[in-house]
Amino acid sequence: MKGKQLTLVVLLVAGVLAVAALAQAPLSYAKDVEAIIVKACSECHGGDNPKKGLDLSQGKGFERLVGVKSQEVEEMLLAKAGDPAGSYLWLKVTHTATQGKGMPRTLFGSKKLPQADLDVIQNWIIQGANP
Repeated sequence: MKGKQLTLVVLLVAGVLAVAALAQAPLSYAKDVEAIIVKACSECHGGDNPKKGLDLSQGKGFERLVGVKSQEVEEMLLAKAGDPAGSYLWLKVTHTATQGKGMPRTLFGSKKLPQADLDVIQNWIIQGANP
C-alpha cells in the first residue's frame, strides 16, 4: 500500500510541476532580455554614435534587433524569432559567428556573457523573440 501511495504522490508532484512550467509566461525583451543587452552592449552600441549604427540602449534594442538584417551577414537577421542558429545576435554572443568578432568586446578582446544570460537570450529567441 505504501508503494502505491508513494507512486501517487510522485505522479501528483510531477503533474503540478509540469502545469507550473506550462503556465510560466514566455520571456519578453522588455522584462527579461533588455537589461542584459543594455549592460553588455550599449557602451558601444548606444549614445549619439553607436557602432554599426546599431543603438541597443534602453528602450531601443527590440525594434533594432528583431527581424532586422545584419550588416555583416546580410542573409541573416539579427534576431530571428524561433531560430537562435539563424540569429546573428546569438552567433555573436556565443562567439560562433564566422564573420566579425564575438561580443561583447573589451579592451583585451571579447568575453562571453554569463551562461545564465546566454540561456535567457536563447530561450527568448526560441519562444518567438517577444517584445
